[in-house]
Amino acid sequence: MSLFVINQSDALDCNRGRMPENGDWVSYSIYSEKEKLELKLAIVGEEKENEKKALWFEIIARGKELDFIIKRLIVGDPLRPDKVLRQIVKIINKSRPGYSPVLEVPTGSQDKTEETLKSFPCIENVGEKIQYKFGKKSIPAFSVKSDKPKSKMIYSKEIPFFGVIKAESENTKIELIDFGRNASSEITEEPIRLIEQENLPGR
Repeated sequence: MSLFVINQSDALDCNRGRMPENGDWVSYSIYSEKEKLELKLAIVGEEKENEKKALWFEIIARGKELDFIIKRLIVGDPLRPDKVLRQIVKIINKSRPGYSPVLEVPTGSQDKTEETLKSFPCIENVGEKIQYKFGKKSIPAFSVKSDKPKSKMIYSKEIPFFGVIKAESENTKIELIDFGRNASSEITEEPIRLIEQENLPGR
């Protein structure tokens, strides 16, 4: 699903929110012509890997029929990691209550949730400085508009990860639901480990 076009965020060399720390989380509602999605990004743990800090980065995409959860142990920027050490996936099929397989998969594999994250908006221009009222908070933010394609966005460097508060294009709307600290993982089960192809017998 292509979410927005001011600039696609594959490179992530753009204006963003603050770098997330352990416990940070943010959630969004994403509306397109065909579907509505709720997206949550969170840092749900921290470990040491060869004297370097490694973070558990969790991505949750909630749809009408399925919820996808990806939990990754990464080194570096969660949105552009230097290394992905582990990757755990949970799929919740809402038509089959109680059946939610949890799998540890090769770190190179991708699914719809990761593609959604790659298509998240990225801002090339700083924009106009504003104060944005979010609930009872007043947040220092920036307003950005584009005519080609027609789109507008409000973002803040105080919001973790992408920093987006609100974004609209011709086909898509993204709205910040909330953000905070003290995040915990929604994957508590021990995962089933899948064997990589090169490790199978006879290879």
